[in-house]
Amino acid sequence: MQTERTILFLIADTGAGHRSAANAISSAIRIISRQKQCFSCAYTAQFVTVSPAEQSKQAEQVSQEVGDTDLSQLPPPAYHIEIVDVFREYSRFPLREAVRLYGPAIRYNPKLYGEFFHLFDHEERLATASSLATPLILNGLLRLFSTVQPDVIVSVHPLLNYISIRALHELGLSIPFVTVVTDLISVHHSWFAPGASGYIVPTDQAKQLYLKRKELDPALVRVLGMPIDPKFTQPVTSKASLRERLGLEPGLPVVLLVGGGDGAGKLLTAVRAISQARLPVQLIVVAGRNRRLYTRLQRARSSLHVPAQILGFVDNMPDLMHACDVIVTKAGPGTICEALACGLPIVLSGYVSGQEEGNVEFVEQNNVGVLAHNPLELVDELRRLLAPGSPELRKRQQHARRVSQPYAVFDIAQCILSYLPAHGEPSVWQSYEWRDRRLTSRLRFLPIRVRRPHRRLPRKLWNSPLMRRLAHLRVRHKAKNRRH
Repeated sequence: MQTERTILFLIADTGAGHRSAANAISSAIRIISRQKQCFSCAYTAQFVTVSPAEQSKQAEQVSQEVGDTDLSQLPPPAYHIEIVDVFREYSRFPLREAVRLYGPAIRYNPKLYGEFFHLFDHEERLATASSLATPLILNGLLRLFSTVQPDVIVSVHPLLNYISIRALHELGLSIPFVTVVTDLISVHHSWFAPGASGYIVPTDQAKQLYLKRKELDPALVRVLGMPIDPKFTQPVTSKASLRERLGLEPGLPVVLLVGGGDGAGKLLTAVRAISQARLPVQLIVVAGRNRRLYTRLQRARSSLHVPAQILGFVDNMPDLMHACDVIVTKAGPGTICEALACGLPIVLSGYVSGQEEGNVEFVEQNNVGVLAHNPLELVDELRRLLAPGSPELRKRQQHARRVSQPYAVFDIAQCILSYLPAHGEPSVWQSYEWRDRRLTSRLRFLPIRVRRPHRRLPRKLWNSPLMRRLAHLRVRHKAKNRRH
C-alpha cells in the first residue's frame, strides 16, 4: 500500500508574493510527481527543466546508472499539499487583525512600515514581539499540525518561523521544518529562526546574512534561487500572436505596469505621467487586489492619451510579460524574478521601505533596470528604452536572461522532497509514541485556547514573608507525600 506524504506550506497573505511562492513550489512538486513513470525522483528536477532532445539523452544516462532496475516498478510518489494562511485561519484577535494592516501600510505609509521593519530586525526585540504573539497563535498552530499531520513543514513567511518551531517543540515530534526565504537581499532577522531543518535562500547576499548568525549551522543553508511559477519555463508562442490574443495593437510598444498583489508602487501616478508625455506606447496596468485603485484607473481610462488595458488580480502573468517590451513595477522580489525569466528590462517605480530596499540594489547592480525616483525620470527612461533600435533595450534584455533562474523552483521542490521519509518508512505521526500521547495530555491543544503569558512576580513580593511561608508549606507537603 502506497504511503501518501503530506507537505504543509505556512503562509500569510501580506501581499501576494508568499502565496505565489507556495503555489509555485507546489506546482513544481506536482510536475515532478508526473514524471515518475520515466525517471526516479532523484533525476526528476533535472528532467523537467530541459528540452525534449536533452531529455532523451538523460534517459539513456539514467538507464545506465540504474542498471537492470525496472523503473516502472518504482513506487510512484504521492503528495498531499496543504497551503494555509496561518494568521487568518489559526490566530486570535488582535494578531489576526494586525496582520491585515500590511496592505494599507505599504500603500499609504510605507516609510512607517520601513521603520517597524528595521526596529524589529534585531534578536532581542524580535524575541519580545514573538513572546507577545505566542499566546495568540501557539495553540492554533498545535491544532493545525495535529490535524494536518504533515511529514514536512515549509515556511515561506518570516513571521511564522520562531513560533512554528516552538510549536513543534511543544508536540515533541521530529518533523522537518524548511524555511524558503522569498526576499532577495534585505533578509529580515526573523527568516532565520534557530531550529529549522534547512534554509533555502535566493542569493549569495542572503546566504552571507545567514552566515553572520553564529548560532546557525552553515551546512543547513542552500542558495537555490527564487521560486516562481513553472509556467515561466514553458515555451511561448510569438510575441505577435500573444499580443493579438490579448487584444493589443500590433506594431506599438507595450509597457506593463504592476504594483504587486496590493496594487502599491504609485501606479496611478505612473500611468498619468506616461499619458501626459504622450509616449508612443500602449499600456497594460495590473492593479492587483486594490479595488479602489482599479476603479480610479477605469474612470481615468477614457481621458488617457495612450491605449490602456486596466486589469485587477490576474493569473496569466506569464502571457502578459512575454507580450510586453518593458515592465514598470515596485521592487517586489517575485515580480522582479518573473520579469527576468521573460527577459524584460525593469523600471522600478517604488519600493517598500525595509524589505524591498535591497531589491533595488539587486536590479541596478545586475544592469537589468533602474529606479525612477519621480515621474519625469520614469518617462525619460521609457523613452530611452523604447526608441527604435535602442541598444539599451537589447543590453538590458541580455542581462535579464543572464541573471534569470526560471528553473530554481524545481531545485527548491526537489530539496523539500528530500526531507520526506524514505519509501516504506512510517510517518512520525504513526509512531507509538505519538499515538499514546495524543490520547492524553496533547488533546487539550486541539481546540484553540489562549494560554496566559507567564508573568514574573515583583522581587519585593517574591521575597515577602507570605511567599516564604507558602514555599515552606509546599516542601512539607511534598515530604509528607513521599512518606505515604
